[in-house]
Amino acid sequence: AATIAVPNFVQFIRNNQVQAKADELGSFLQYARAQAVSKRESYEIDLTQWQIYPVGDSTAVERKLEINSSQPTITFAPSSATSVVFSAQGMANPAIKFTICRDNDAANGYLLDIRPSGLIKRFQRGYKDDSNTLTSCTSF
Repeated sequence: AATIAVPNFVQFIRNNQVQAKADELGSFLQYARAQAVSKRESYEIDLTQWQIYPVGDSTAVERKLEINSSQPTITFAPSSATSVVFSAQGMANPAIKFTICRDNDAANGYLLDIRPSGLIKRFQRGYKDDSNTLTSCTSF
């Protein structure tokens, strides 16, 4: 029984870690947008340091997302982006997509999509939109 239960339990834990990181990233992104709208000023998310601050004042960091190698991996496209800016109206520039995966397991990964309107959408586990499966954690 243990040879069946242990691998399933390990996969269960890994799936929960990926979901928790997707939830954490979604909250992080929503925070930046909410701050921009409520304070009526643009807010930037620095994707190299994973920090949120008002545009033009990188010393006024309000929130930081912890990233380490033991957690699921976050990748984004376009990969050339170094930041995302939410305007005072909640609009995002650039539009960007994030995947959260562990061990390149796209079937158990999540895709978060920030649209130009500022809408942040998280798709179901293993999907890159409402009907197509996520086939890669790095190219979507």
